[in-house]
Amino acid sequence: MSSFRLNNQSLVELARRDLTTFWAALNVQGSPILVRDALLDFFPELIAAYGDAAALLAADFYDELRDVPASAARFTATLAAAPDSAQATAAARWGLGPLFTADPDPVQALLNLSGVAQRLVLQSGRDTISSAAFRDPVRTAYARVPTGPTTCKWCVMLASRGAIYANAKEAGEGNSYHGDCDCVPTPIRSKADYPEGHDVREFERLYAEGVGVGRDIPAET
Repeated sequence: MSSFRLNNQSLVELARRDLTTFWAALNVQGSPILVRDALLDFFPELIAAYGDAAALLAADFYDELRDVPASAARFTATLAAAPDSAQATAAARWGLGPLFTADPDPVQALLNLSGVAQRLVLQSGRDTISSAAFRDPVRTAYARVPTGPTTCKWCVMLASRGAIYANAKEAGEGNSYHGDCDCVPTPIRSKADYPEGHDVREFERLYAEGVGVGRDIPAET
């Protein structure tokens, strides 16, 4: 799990680096329409490239975690497609919203785009795990596992439930992940399968107190 988490974090960092580099080359103080048009050409390609890599990481992760006897059933996870261009474009339009206000805010626009870039890149991996769980003839329980330094109150609540989810899709509440979310639906067959640092009782305490881990991150609207 730790290797999968670190690889995902590195993937997101690379995607954000490419986004920031592209953004820096734009005249964000100029015409917001020109900025928008350039970004809408670039953003779907960015998501597709890194989304494919996230799907590959997730497929390997699922296959490694699927610790069942060979006689039980043979199965290999297949890669989910990256979010399509329409979804990436819609997310980018939302992210660029602060440029089209009476007081344009390029800094907030880039923060928005970075958040949705993480969500969409990791969506390919989450979809890969969700699809594998649905097709896998060997059933198991799933937990929603936060993997980064910050976790919002909503995700703390979901993580506090432990391995009660019948499949990966339910662990994501219909794949409802906000921008900057790094939660991963994770197969859990015993207490030993919980990754290091995933303390259900601690999440229960945090949820009871109504707080998140680190800063709270608002979902996109």
